Amino acid sequence: MDLSGTYTFQAERESVWNLMMNPDAIAKALPGVEEFVPIEGETNAWNARLKVSLAAVNGNYAGSVRMTDLEPPNQFRLNVNGEGQQSIVGGSVLIKLEYDEAKKETLLTWDAEANISGKLARIGQRVIKAAANMMSNRFFSNLAQQLSTEENQ
Repeated sequence: MDLSGTYTFQAERESVWNLMMNPDAIAKALPGVEEFVPIEGETNAWNARLKVSLAAVNGNYAGSVRMTDLEPPNQFRLNVNGEGQQSIVGGSVLIKLEYDEAKKETLLTWDAEANISGKLARIGQRVIKAAANMMSNRFFSNLAQQLSTEENQ
């Protein structure tokens, strides 16, 4: 399943990049995160536990998140694997940042490929896509709020 979206940050690209490279900021921004801990011996890799509650997509999920293909401050890739609620989720999302000097804002675009099997796959792509869009919007707006808080301090 392919998913994509955009989000606009009222900040410079480097500020957005730095925030997205901060595991504490990511953990705070992820909806339902219960655990986000570094994987011992690996760089840019974390084990995560989430409690998701969005429409038909709800329950506890556990898995790993890895950042790869870092091209600061332009783009990086997140690779995600997890399972829960009799489902297995895997995928990859390419995140790109483009700064608009005239508007003084950074446009984040994301393109993801997700592989879902089990109970979650049976509820339908439309519901999953809607839930993924809701979660991504919450995630990015939570990051934007953190960025705004940092700039005002």
